[in-house]
Amino acid sequence: MPEKAKTDYKEDLSRLYSEKDELEDEIKKLDQEKIQRLQISNEELEKKVEWLDKDRIKAIKERDNYRKQVYNFRGKKWSNSLKMISVLATLDLIIIPLLVSILNIPFQWLFISIGMITFFGILLIANYMSGTSPFDTGEVRKALIGSFVIIYLALVPLLTFGAISIPAEEPIKTIITNFTWIVGAIVIFYFGSRAIEEYVKAKF
Repeated sequence: MPEKAKTDYKEDLSRLYSEKDELEDEIKKLDQEKIQRLQISNEELEKKVEWLDKDRIKAIKERDNYRKQVYNFRGKKWSNSLKMISVLATLDLIIIPLLVSILNIPFQWLFISIGMITFFGILLIANYMSGTSPFDTGEVRKALIGSFVIIYLALVPLLTFGAISIPAEEPIKTIITNFTWIVGAIVIFYFGSRAIEEYVKAKF
């Protein structure tokens, strides 16, 4: 091989080696940059995971606190409702009859008072339990049926056992029968309307 060719071959070889070294250096730099980027991304992901864990723990605590508040509120609501029912029962069974008896008020006013107090009492209790601001038709229905049933349960025993007297031309049996029909119609209307409402809700 001529001397010049050997020299050119050596130069090409050394150039190739130098290019190889440069490429290796560039590859190392790229690898280092890639590793740095991965480390930064990993740190950011770890921070995000840490934040998500904190948010998750905070959300769990808030949920538990909310459940406790709801449970306590429901318990308090039922407790207050029972107190209201106790006050209503005391008024209907003790205070009103005592006042009618002590003040010698005509016995008819006993049923008028019981009916009015029971109606408004049940209306307030139903509205309190539902948590709605205005009175709706369902609450009025409950109050109406409740007041009629309570008057019926008070009237029938008093008439049957002669605790109150009525004019002779109006037999007790007729009064009880007519009032029973009225209460029965109201009860049927109440449950019938509820059934229709549920059917309409299920259909639409």
